[in-house]
Amino acid sequence: TTPQDIYGCLRGARLCPAPRTAPQIHIYTATPPARRAKHLSAANYERHRPPARGPRTPDAATQQQAKMSKLAFDYSKWDNIEISDDEADTHPNIDKASWFRMKHRSRVEREETEQMEKTAMEKENKADGEREREIVRLLAEVRSGGDAAEYEDEDALVGELEEVRGRVKDRLDKIDFMEKNKKWNVDNLSHTATDRTILSGKGSSKEDLVGGMMSGTKSNKDGPVGPQSEKAAVNAYADFVDKHESILEDYLATTELEDCKKKLHEHGGTLLHEHAQSYILLSCLEDEMNGFPDKMKLASRNSQVLSHVTDLAASLNRHPRDVVLPFFSRIEDPRYRAGFEEAVQDFIVKIQKRAVDKRKEMDANEPVELSREERLGPGGLDPVEVFETLPESMQEAFEKKDTQMLQVALEAMDPEEAKRHMDACEASGLWVQNNSSEEATVVDDGLA
Repeated sequence: TTPQDIYGCLRGARLCPAPRTAPQIHIYTATPPARRAKHLSAANYERHRPPARGPRTPDAATQQQAKMSKLAFDYSKWDNIEISDDEADTHPNIDKASWFRMKHRSRVEREETEQMEKTAMEKENKADGEREREIVRLLAEVRSGGDAAEYEDEDALVGELEEVRGRVKDRLDKIDFMEKNKKWNVDNLSHTATDRTILSGKGSSKEDLVGGMMSGTKSNKDGPVGPQSEKAAVNAYADFVDKHESILEDYLATTELEDCKKKLHEHGGTLLHEHAQSYILLSCLEDEMNGFPDKMKLASRNSQVLSHVTDLAASLNRHPRDVVLPFFSRIEDPRYRAGFEEAVQDFIVKIQKRAVDKRKEMDANEPVELSREERLGPGGLDPVEVFETLPESMQEAFEKKDTQMLQVALEAMDPEEAKRHMDACEASGLWVQNNSSEEATVVDDGLA
C-alpha cells in the first residue's frame, strides 16, 4: 500500500470500503478467549463438583417459624382508623363545638345504618339457610322415591338451591367487605370481652374488727339485720366494754408509740372498733373531770392514733387493719409528726372545754332539796310523808304516773280507806283535781 492510497482513503472516507480484519492468531489454542474461559470454568466445575445431596428435611424450629409466618397478625384492619383529631380540621369561621357534634352525629348515624344493613342481611341469611335445609331434605326424599317425588320437581329444586346459596354467598361477601373496610374509631376499637367483679369479704364486716389483728375471725352469732334501737346499741356497748375493758385500759396506759403499734398489731380488731373509740373518748373526759390531766393527755394521744389510722384507711379505701404499719412508718416523717402532735393538742383543748361544760350541766341538773315547809301541799300535808303512808299498789301507780293503775288499786280497797288516801293525796298535792274537765292529774313531784 502506498502513501497515495492511504491519502486517498482519508479524503474519501465515506466512499472507502472497510478494510479487512485480520484473523486473530492464538499461540496455545485456537479457541477464542471468552469461549475458552467458559470451557475452563465448566471443566473446573466438573473436576470439583460436590457430592449430590438428598432432599433436605427442615427441622422443628424451621417448621415452627414457617407456621408462625403464615399465622402472622394481619394489621391491615387498622388502616381505616378515624382519629378524633381529624374532626378538629375546621374552617376558622365554623364553630368547633358545633362541628364536633355534627361529625360525631354523622359517624354515629353511619354506624347505625351499617349495623341495620348487617342485621337485615343476617336475618335474610337465616331464612335462606332454613329454606336451603328444606330443599336439601326434599331433594333427598325425591331421589329416594319418597312422597315428595309426586309433587316436587327435582330440577326446579336444584335450581332454587343454587339460587338460595348464591344469595347467601353474596350477602356474606358483602358483610365481609363491610367488615374489612369498616371505619374504626374510639367507640368501636375495642369491646368488653369479660367483666367480673370480685368483692373481698375480709374486713368488710364490723364484726371482723373484734379479735386479733391477724386472725380475721368473725363472730358466728346471727344478730338482727338493720338499724339497732337505742336500747340495743347501749347493750352492745356495755357488752363490748365488759369483754374488752382490760385491753382498752392497757392501751390507754401505753406511753411509747412503738408499744402502741405492737398492741394494735395484737389487738387491732378490738382497738379499732367504734365502741373502743367511744370508750377511750369517755375515759379522756372522765380523767379531766376527776383531776388527772396527765392521764388525760396520754389517753388523748393514744386516741388520736386510732383516729388517724381510721382516717387514713378511709382515704385509701382500705380496711383499718391494713394501714396500721403504713401509719407508723409515715409518722416517722418530721412534717407528719408535727401535724399529728398539733392534732393531739387540739383534741386536748376540746376535752378540757367539754369537761368544763359538762360540769356546769351536771351542776344545773342536780336536784335541789326543798324544806318541809316548801313541800307542803294546798291542804297543809307533806307529800313525802303522805306517799310513804300509801299502799304499795298506789305508790307504784304514782311512780309510773298511771291513772288506770291507780283506779284499779282504789277499786281493790275498802271505799272508806280509798277515800281517806285520796283526800290525803289531794291535801298534799300528789293528786290535783281538774274541775274544768272533771279529770284528775297525777303530780310529778320528784318522789318517783
